[in-house]
Amino acid sequence: MTQQKPIPVSILTGFLGAGKTTLLNYILKQQHGYKFAVIINEVGKIGVDGQLVERQQEEIVEMSNGCLCCTVRKDLVRGVQNLLKKGGFDYLLIETTGIAEPGPIAQTFLNIPALQQLVRMDSIITVVDAEQIQKQLVEAETAVEQVRMADFLLLNKTDLVGEPALLAAEAKIRELNPHATLFRTSQSEVNLKELLDMHAFDVDQKLTVDPKFLDELSQRHHHEINSISFEFDRPFSVEALELFVQELSDREKIYRSKGFLWIKGNPRRAVFHGVNNRFTLLWDRLWEKDEARSSQLVFIGKGLEDARLRPHLEQCVVK
Repeated sequence: MTQQKPIPVSILTGFLGAGKTTLLNYILKQQHGYKFAVIINEVGKIGVDGQLVERQQEEIVEMSNGCLCCTVRKDLVRGVQNLLKKGGFDYLLIETTGIAEPGPIAQTFLNIPALQQLVRMDSIITVVDAEQIQKQLVEAETAVEQVRMADFLLLNKTDLVGEPALLAAEAKIRELNPHATLFRTSQSEVNLKELLDMHAFDVDQKLTVDPKFLDELSQRHHHEINSISFEFDRPFSVEALELFVQELSDREKIYRSKGFLWIKGNPRRAVFHGVNNRFTLLWDRLWEKDEARSSQLVFIGKGLEDARLRPHLEQCVVK
């Protein structure tokens, strides 16, 4: 039997709402000659990002309610092994949750012999929200680690901020990681010939950043960030919902919100996106004629409690 060339693996990471799923969709839609398999990991019981991936011919595995470490890492290994058994792809993309550090995921491919001969770490790609990154680096150690561990940094949403803010963000990022290749992007659009299959991952460089990088017992957990999920089988009032999200940013520390909504009087499903205090509602596909309509929402932040948020959301639902 001839030994096949190891399949490259790129980890797509970045803090909540930076544009990881947008980048994933952009990669999958381009003409690049690769056949991808994709693993998507989400926080929360409701998988929103997996439904937002614009599927072409890719094999996609969704893993929910985890950070790709500890017990969930066992699922990652099984997921990769199952994909390899099926075959039919020559590049593996892993989209992490916004609160996952990429280090433990990369460890998986370096420390597990069953994977070492079949796949190779090609790069850690970190998407950074140009508008929010300065605040995120102060508030969340996870955001710092995602920048420090990157081989490629996409300073995204550059259309939302001016040149002085971009230069300040770049200076801070460079302070944390002077080695990564940095791109300025809007809508996560980047030249893929400069991003994929570049053999950019260097273990020695990672060890200079974190001497315990290969030590599986040194993993950090960030329990201050949690998620709560809601599902409703009645339509929302868009006016009440808009008022709710305006008040929400004053009451709660929410990094990310997302979901699908059934809006009263509209034949289309709505996609709900929120990053800090910026919220958008986009009209998606038409509801199918016999489809059971419902709304699904996920909020990710600090110290969130179902009992505090649910009553306010229920007031937005049409009785």
